[in-house]
Amino acid sequence: MATRGCAVRKFAVGVVMAGAALAGCGNGDPKTAEEKLARGREMVQQMSQRFAQAQAFTTQSRETRERVKADGTKVAQTFTRTATVKRPNRLYSKTSGDVDNEVFYDGVGLTFVGHKDKIFAQALMPETLDATLDALAARYGVVMSVADLAYADPSKALLTPTTTGGWVEREDVDGKRCHHLAFVDEGVNWDLWLPVEGEPLPVRMRVVRTGRKGQPATDTHFTAWNLQPTVDAAAFDPKVPADYEGIALIQRASSIVPRPDQPAAAPAAGR
Repeated sequence: MATRGCAVRKFAVGVVMAGAALAGCGNGDPKTAEEKLARGREMVQQMSQRFAQAQAFTTQSRETRERVKADGTKVAQTFTRTATVKRPNRLYSKTSGDVDNEVFYDGVGLTFVGHKDKIFAQALMPETLDATLDALAARYGVVMSVADLAYADPSKALLTPTTTGGWVEREDVDGKRCHHLAFVDEGVNWDLWLPVEGEPLPVRMRVVRTGRKGQPATDTHFTAWNLQPTVDAAAFDPKVPADYEGIALIQRASSIVPRPDQPAAAPAAGR
C-alpha cells in the first residue's frame, strides 16, 4: 500500500510538471517572422480551399469605408451589405445605409444601380466572375469587400510572392475567438480575422489601399455565411426602376491609354 501510494504521488507530480511544461511552451502559436508568415499563408489557404469547394455562397456584412475627398479629408461611410455569388459567372450585391446601391453581374454584363441618386450604369464584362473582378479593379478602380473571396481560388487574389506579414495573435472579434492575420503587399495592407474553431470563414477583414491618395480603409465585419444556399437564378437579372437616369461607367485613364512599353489591349472575343 505504501509503495502504491508513493507511485500515485509520483504520477500526480509528473502530471503537474508536464502541465507546467506545456504551459511554459505556449499554445503552439508561431514565434519567428518566418513561422508567422508560413502560418498566416496556411490559414489563408485553408479558407480559400473552403470557398473553392462552394459552387455558391451568400454573405451578410456591416462595413465602414473611407472616402477621400478632393481636399484630402476623409469621410466615413457605414452600410450593410448582402451578397450572393454563384460560380463561375454570377454575382449580386446590395448595400443599404450611407451607401445604397445594387450590383448585378449575369455573365454578360454588369449593371450598377444607385438608389440615392436614381441612376444606373451598364457595361459589357468578361464571361467569368474572376475575369470580371479583374476588369472592375483594373478598368474602373472598383473593389468590393467580398471581391477577393469570390474568386475561384481566393488565395491567388490575396497572396503574392511579395506578400509579407502573417499571423499576429489571438483576439476576440464580435464575441468570437479569432486568429488575427496581417499582411503587407504593394499598394495594400490587409488584416483578416479567422475563427479559432469551426469553419475557416472570415469574421472580419480590414483593407488599407496604401497606393491610393489618402490611403482609404475599408473595415468589414461578416455577420453571416451560407455556403450551401438556395439561389434563385432571377436574382442576377438586372432590375432598374423606369425613372432612373442612365450614366456611363468611367474607366480609369491608365486602362484607356496604354503605357509606352505596353501594346493596346485587344478587344474581348465576341464583344
